[in-house]
Amino acid sequence: MNVLVYSGPATSPPSLSHTLSTLRATLLPNYAVQPVAPQSLAAHPWASTCALLVVPSFLPSSSPASAISPAAAAEVQKYAERGGRVLVLGSAVQARASRARISLAAGIESVTLAEEGILTLSDGESRLNFSVVPTKATGDEVLAEPARVRLSDGTTIDGVLRVKGGAIDLTDIANADTPNVLARYTPQEDPGVVAGVKARIGQGAAAFWSVHLEYSLREEFATSIIAKYSALTPEELSRAEEGRIRILRDTLADLGLTLPAQGSSVARPTAQVLTGAPWRPGVALSVLKELEIPAFGTVGEKGYQFKDSNDTFIFHPSSSADAILGAEQARRYPSDDPATWNPKHVVVYEGKDLPPRELVPRFDLQAYYTALESARKERGCPESYADEGWGMGEAMLHAEVVTSTQTMLDKNMRLLSTLPTPLLSLASSQLTGRGRGGNVWLSPPGCLQFSLLLRVPLSVLPAQKIVFVQYLFALAVAEACRDSAVLGPHDGGRVRIKWPNDIYAEMPGTAGGEKSAKKIGGILVNTSFGAGKIELVIGCGLNVLNPPPITSLAQLLPPGSERHPTMERTLAAIMARFERMWAEFVSARGSFEPFMDLYLDRWLHSDQLVTLTTVSPPRKVRIVGITPDHGLLRTLPERDGWGGAGQGVEFIDLQPDGNSFDLMAGLIKTKS
Repeated sequence: MNVLVYSGPATSPPSLSHTLSTLRATLLPNYAVQPVAPQSLAAHPWASTCALLVVPSFLPSSSPASAISPAAAAEVQKYAERGGRVLVLGSAVQARASRARISLAAGIESVTLAEEGILTLSDGESRLNFSVVPTKATGDEVLAEPARVRLSDGTTIDGVLRVKGGAIDLTDIANADTPNVLARYTPQEDPGVVAGVKARIGQGAAAFWSVHLEYSLREEFATSIIAKYSALTPEELSRAEEGRIRILRDTLADLGLTLPAQGSSVARPTAQVLTGAPWRPGVALSVLKELEIPAFGTVGEKGYQFKDSNDTFIFHPSSSADAILGAEQARRYPSDDPATWNPKHVVVYEGKDLPPRELVPRFDLQAYYTALESARKERGCPESYADEGWGMGEAMLHAEVVTSTQTMLDKNMRLLSTLPTPLLSLASSQLTGRGRGGNVWLSPPGCLQFSLLLRVPLSVLPAQKIVFVQYLFALAVAEACRDSAVLGPHDGGRVRIKWPNDIYAEMPGTAGGEKSAKKIGGILVNTSFGAGKIELVIGCGLNVLNPPPITSLAQLLPPGSERHPTMERTLAAIMARFERMWAEFVSARGSFEPFMDLYLDRWLHSDQLVTLTTVSPPRKVRIVGITPDHGLLRTLPERDGWGGAGQGVEFIDLQPDGNSFDLMAGLIKTKS
């Protein structure tokens, strides 16, 4: 699930930046925290995957028109009414009673919500409106000042930042008992003016804070303000920061989020290990040779530095593993800024050697290679290759934590163009995992996340056939889940493909035995052309062992099942399946025809009726398949009684990159 942070043009840049960093530090790895633009709120399907929408502070004197569009404000209201959760930070809020019942989700609309303030959320049952109101500019860069708050349990916290001259004003609804006051300012002010409040909004809820919970009090942005307006000692400042974190965590939990244990979030990349399958002892040396890295005996104890366009890497021999992979690496990157997380370290294991399990505790490399050997034999993969090459998954870079396996390969041009292929990059956790369309791919514990680098001549794979690579890999994942080493044919049969690049699981429903499909994975393919060849980086994230509320493969097994999927066996099954499919695909110069029937049997959309809003007026169309030449989604308009028979078949074909697909909700929109 996503935690979305509103990033409109009138949003305060410091508040937005700190909201993103604070929430990521608090919620990783349980939730992906990413910004969302007003255009996306108004036009894209976001609500079904949003666990929380967060609204940072707005710039002073912001007008409703500049802060958030009426269309986006209406979607936020509908989201909250239908059970969504909203958190407003560092803002002045005016609460008022309304004579009219407002429910946009139910089609009851009596006022234009944006007219009440920058953003207004209304509860139709209690008829209470909560409006974020603009603050007046005073010349200060930040409209903030230190404050003392008293929580509902009586705890007092001194030194948190509040919006200057602003609060949550409940004066006009003094007789209402619906809002839950979370904190008050002290010394006691007007009882109708409070620091934080939680209110019901339809079936959902919203928490409003005039306190800047997003600003860490230990960082310069806040410390300069505190030093200007107060005289807190370092000990008092430390207690204030602990109090701020407590308020934020309690608020998030009260809004229904599942928080990781405090201090458990992964926040820094770790060193990688380069290994090869034990039956391919020349893998590591071949990689070093192609990268023109000299023998380790000639480079000294500090290793060999390899500068690339996005990162700098230092390669070390396995004899340095204890020092490079040990506990000291946790202090290698002291800053929170990802731009400072360089150089990155790689420990190379030559021959048949693998690192001891205590140095890579979250992925069993020995178990993986054992499973891969078995899967390759079962699928009939080649035993040898030309020029001492290797197969899918037999050469691997692995790390406990990386920024992104995809970015490491496709943003470092020297690696991208010179690494021998196929090469697999695997991480147990990603800090900035990437999805389709710039989305962040969540990397919670139990998620299998990897990227596979391939290189092929354009004479073998024409450019117009590249679109089918994502379909082919999705099919390999779905088929691998049916392997006996993963879920088996019955339970694995509930893993399905959502066009164009998602993996879903059909979960048992609660009504009438119907099934509901939930996302468990996604695929991203990046390409780079040069010298008559194409480099493809296939990124994949698949939830394998995640506990609820995140849906995963393990949850598809019935209670008491003797099967227990593992990360190692699942990855091995995917690699072996894809190798055979890829060989057939390339030998047919990118034709998807050999796989089309199986793909359509594994996807969710055959004969699905959807509303197409990319035409005017919108039309009901039925999904009939994929075009074999360019991989477009083929749809057939429903007859409306005006079209006559005998006029020929009128197909509407849709590109994956020009449209926004919410096929689970039966809707196709134009991207904006």
